[in-house]
Amino acid sequence: MNILEIQDLKINLGTHDILHGISLEVPERSIIAVLGANGAGKTTLMRAISGIYRPSHGKVFFDGQDITGLPSHKVVAHGILQTPEGRQIFSNMTVRENLLVGGGPYGLAEAEHVLDLFPVIGQRYRQLAGSLSGGEQQMLCIGRALMRKPRILLMDEPSLGLAPKVVAEIFHLVEQIRTQGLTVLLVEQNARAALRIADYAAVIDGGHITLEGPAAQIAADPRIVEAYLGGHTH
Repeated sequence: MNILEIQDLKINLGTHDILHGISLEVPERSIIAVLGANGAGKTTLMRAISGIYRPSHGKVFFDGQDITGLPSHKVVAHGILQTPEGRQIFSNMTVRENLLVGGGPYGLAEAEHVLDLFPVIGQRYRQLAGSLSGGEQQMLCIGRALMRKPRILLMDEPSLGLAPKVVAEIFHLVEQIRTQGLTVLLVEQNARAALRIADYAAVIDGGHITLEGPAAQIAADPRIVEAYLGGHTH
């Protein structure tokens, strides 16, 4: 069953067409990787799903309901949460305060569940978020989104600026989250790391989906190997 369906989505910002008829199906409890270079339209797609951008054409369906053009707070109420590029935590607030701000009605009880997933964050519970390492801040960003008990998590470049070892840890956590029933739409430039954990992948170039299929198939495609995987598959 598809939890999210995007049908012929077009986004126009000012005089520029950013997305040119994107269609994508996201099955429940899957990890879908959306790959592409800077400026390809990946973040625009996320913002359109989240209600930040209003499509000029096309539809977005969540769990069978048309949510096209809904404002962001109503999209969140449906169970769609986004972790933004660059993390955007509240640096001058503690880890605890960041989680509670993200939690809305759920509060401390849900924070305990999040800290079980991210024990490192639990060890920093009373620290200012700005004092955390980049990887810890990314964990906090994910944990803050999970405080709302989402059904689908939109992750925008979670590996950005992180060392390879930390990227592996973050993506392992994403796999863990999926085992708990969550669906993940993962926008990434780090194609190698994303394809390792994804079930399915789509490549966006110039606002179009130019290639899509099972992640293993995409990872073996010579065009992807050359453009994103450094010319080799291992």
